[in-house]
Amino acid sequence: MAIVMAISLAMTGCQTMRSPSTTLSSTSLQSSTSLPKVIATAPTNLSDLHIRQLSGKLIFIYLTGFGENRQAQLIETQIDGSDPKTLYKVNGTIMSLSASRLGDRLIFTVQAGKSYPQVVILDKATLQVTDVSDVSGISAKRTHNFSGAISPDGRQLLLANSQMGNPEIFLTDSSGNIKQQLTHQPAIDLAPVWLPDGQSFIFTSDKAKFLQPQLYQYYFAKQQFLPLNLPGKTNAIARVSPTGRLITYVSDNSQGRLTDMATKKSIAINNEGLAEPANFSPDGNYLLYSAKNRIKIIPVPTFEPLTPQQSPVSWTIQFADSNHQPFTIREPIWVNY
Repeated sequence: MAIVMAISLAMTGCQTMRSPSTTLSSTSLQSSTSLPKVIATAPTNLSDLHIRQLSGKLIFIYLTGFGENRQAQLIETQIDGSDPKTLYKVNGTIMSLSASRLGDRLIFTVQAGKSYPQVVILDKATLQVTDVSDVSGISAKRTHNFSGAISPDGRQLLLANSQMGNPEIFLTDSSGNIKQQLTHQPAIDLAPVWLPDGQSFIFTSDKAKFLQPQLYQYYFAKQQFLPLNLPGKTNAIARVSPTGRLITYVSDNSQGRLTDMATKKSIAINNEGLAEPANFSPDGNYLLYSAKNRIKIIPVPTFEPLTPQQSPVSWTIQFADSNHQPFTIREPIWVNY
């Protein structure tokens, strides 16, 4: 979702109460449904790389229908987009998808129908889906649950929700039991993402100016956070490389960017009007993102400008819907397991 839309959702949310159920199963939802199918792949300057030789799987959000007929699925495919499989399906929407370091658990936000959004974890081995946003009995408070992130060691979560009125970030155990409220401010704090060492995290906040979010880094040892001070009127929704050296994020609501945390060098990743950040491959060598209902995979670029003899390198996977429905692809991630 676009950055202003995300912030607006945090302010307004939906209008009806969600179910207090704490454990969800995707098994009963595996009825016949639309699936994405690859209709074209377009390698650009990838003569030295055959995409099918890369290991792992792609997982992405697949949206079809509109309004009350909206359906969202988590789809798993091979790296080249082939062999699609539904991992989870809901009549509603899915957002804020990420994975554990090992790729064995997925964490994402589900909003079924007109209910309040909830953060859930899907176990890849069993396909069991568990609500981690309701264990403290906060459903009675009509809480908006926006996103979550699994710690590098898998033992803790960061959850962003509005149980205190405005969106704040909480540290919990692996089941969602709150251990500590980390942010305490009259601002919208969202989208936490761990650094690989587990000692800090990056999050999005409009602390400095209402509805103009920037990125901040929270340090557990000091129990304080500092702005990253990146260029741009708005910067939001970071993703972190496996080494923690690089981050991607969305700048000025539509521009995907890559920044070196050590040198603060920053470059544009693309000019395709992204409203979501690019994700890193497990080895940190590639970026992937959705653009115009395609998935694009590119080697992580250097911070040196291309010469006139060079041109960008990419692999683009173009999809169609198996039932010829309009569809949207969102938030692709790359996992190994």
